[in-house]
Amino acid sequence: MQALEIIRTGIAENTDIDPASVTPERRLDELGIDSFTLLELIFSLEERMNIELGNDVGTPETVQDLIDILRGHLPDDA
Repeated sequence: MQALEIIRTGIAENTDIDPASVTPERRLDELGIDSFTLLELIFSLEERMNIELGNDVGTPETVQDLIDILRGHLPDDA
């Protein structure tokens, strides 16, 4: 599963946001994702993917930022 699809799934499971509206250029705050929701989303993604993103990844502002963070922890084909 590609990073964008993983993020869309995670957002759909943690919010009422339509996954189709989740595009790389969208700002997370535009989607209604606040810092608490982002933290829940990150924990959910870590659990689903069996990875640990750590505290040094920074705070993503866009969906693309989140994709880039995930890609750094996914196998090369993701």
